[in-house]
Amino acid sequence: MAIWKTKWGWRADFMLNGERIMAEGFFKYKDDARQWIKDEKESRKNQKRSSSQDKGRDLSFWTLAQKYLADCKINYDKKTVGEKKYCLERFYKAVGDVEVTDIDPPTVLDFINKRARSQSNNAANKDRKNLKAFYGWVLEMYGIMHDPTAPIKKKPHTKKPRRLIPIQDILKVMLAAKGHDRVLIGAYWHTGARKSEVLRWTWADDINFEERWVRLGTRKNKAGEMTYEKLWMNDDLYKLLMWQWKNRHPTSPYVFCHMNPKSKLYGKPYVARWKLLKKLCREANVEPFGYHDIRHTVAKYLNDLQKVNLKKVQQVLRHRKQTTTEIYVEGNYTDTKDVMGLLELKNLENF
Repeated sequence: MAIWKTKWGWRADFMLNGERIMAEGFFKYKDDARQWIKDEKESRKNQKRSSSQDKGRDLSFWTLAQKYLADCKINYDKKTVGEKKYCLERFYKAVGDVEVTDIDPPTVLDFINKRARSQSNNAANKDRKNLKAFYGWVLEMYGIMHDPTAPIKKKPHTKKPRRLIPIQDILKVMLAAKGHDRVLIGAYWHTGARKSEVLRWTWADDINFEERWVRLGTRKNKAGEMTYEKLWMNDDLYKLLMWQWKNRHPTSPYVFCHMNPKSKLYGKPYVARWKLLKKLCREANVEPFGYHDIRHTVAKYLNDLQKVNLKKVQQVLRHRKQTTTEIYVEGNYTDTKDVMGLLELKNLENF
């Protein structure tokens, strides 16, 4: 270690592992030079310690991707995990088993652009979102501040408008359904719930006939935690669920479960039931629709036809943000009916 004075100020250097480290520039005071040597030695020791730790860890993309997906299985639903897995597997095939820090923005951009050309800009944006989430997890778990997705911008895309299901079609499907199936379809109409929320219902936790409420739970939040909210049970839903209670499975805790005694799944909860809705649409002679279409139709029916304000619709759908609810009710036109009527020729006679 050496500290010496020049006419421009104090200089400083020191030896570390046979290498001479010299300060850039000059120090006004000798104590400043001493402090620089102390800080620089400590900084280089920390860098060496961090480097040795990294060498002992497997930071390959594939290894960390598997750990990330294992963590996601605990925090997210099966559909979300499947989307993330599909993206990371395709990205691994594109880049090979390199370390996460060796992947640069141009590599990510090339992967996303290929996805946009082969599929769509919307599909490319999903890949960007999933890769960004992966690198965010790497930062949290390993402290590696490297995000090659940061400079990549979202691609513009035109959203395909969702088909508004005529209320008559939903009524026809409910009438075509019998027994437990009618209760299930009615539950979606009378709550506007997501598919998985209703299929998770248990008699003990989610249905209360005395206080007239049903409980719906979702993991759609930043923490991925299950949160619950209660909705009022209207008269129609009360009658449907009361019938379901009287004709329930003798031992299963689930409201909607397999009822065929010959089935291996007897008493276990349903997972999807998409075949049921497809079959009912065919029997009712209506264009096929999905469970989430019912949720969208409930929102538009309340807001557009029944004039329920957006805040109330947001409470029914249990959205955290009103902007999400606006997506569900987009395309309304009746709010402008009176104004647009003023443009009719008969209203121009006085002018």
